[in-house]
Amino acid sequence: MSEEIKGDSYDGQELPSELGVLPLRNSVLFPGVIIPLAVGRPKSVKLLEEAVATDAPIAILTQHEAEVDDPTGDQMYRTGTAARIVKVIKLSDDNFSVIVQGLERIKLSRWIRLEPFHLAEFEQLEPEPVQDVEIEALFFNLKQTAKDVVQMMPEIPKEASVMLDDITDPGQLADLIASNLDIATSEKQSILETVEIKERLKNVLTLITRQLEVLKVSDKIQSQVKEEIDKNQREYYLRQQLKAIKEELGEIEGDPSDLDDLLEKIKSSKMPEEVEKVALKQFQRLKIMQPASAEYMVTRTYVE
Repeated sequence: MSEEIKGDSYDGQELPSELGVLPLRNSVLFPGVIIPLAVGRPKSVKLLEEAVATDAPIAILTQHEAEVDDPTGDQMYRTGTAARIVKVIKLSDDNFSVIVQGLERIKLSRWIRLEPFHLAEFEQLEPEPVQDVEIEALFFNLKQTAKDVVQMMPEIPKEASVMLDDITDPGQLADLIASNLDIATSEKQSILETVEIKERLKNVLTLITRQLEVLKVSDKIQSQVKEEIDKNQREYYLRQQLKAIKEELGEIEGDPSDLDDLLEKIKSSKMPEEVEKVALKQFQRLKIMQPASAEYMVTRTYVE
């Protein structure tokens, strides 16, 4: 899971209303979450260079269409997240690996300019502080369901459960879980746009419960498939053992081609379907019998 960071302000200061905009493809940044980004588009590089030089926060807005290389203002969602640049690694002249920390929900008020990078004016979106029994119940259920998901996904470190226990703010929990859910970008954006805490908790609980049910069904299917494979492997192993024992005792089965001829006669006889099922069942028994046994001769005579 992504690392969760406590604290909403920008180094204890108020966020500026004017922020440079970094468009994001196929992802959504939530407040209180740290994520790595690959930055290489010319405008994004210029914004990054200026933000690092002035130690300024930036605005992260998700694109409507990921394939658009130079999105206009209308091609980005208006609700995003103010972010602090935590670390920048220069990979080449025009490619950077950047780690950003989400700070506050923000909403675009107006565009100021588009060159040399997007610059816009934003307002902060702060939910009304509400605390009631329903929020407490949603908070508890969301945390417990998230722990259940962690238990069913071995690729997630078990320390994630401890991290969930350390979160005491319901909105922060909802944002962290939404950030890590395997859902569509549009669904994550919808959660980001949900400012009211109770509604956000309900929406995220619905999404993670759906993921938990998918994991349970997937786990059940895998168990069934494994059982079937184990059963087939066991039958094959036993048949090979039986064959080896017969060969050791000199009780070699009849000529395979002889049995093949018998099977062909069954299939070409045009007997009724129910009768053919019985004949094929007896033929399968015949294949594993000892040719020298009396039962073998009786069964063969019956099939013929």
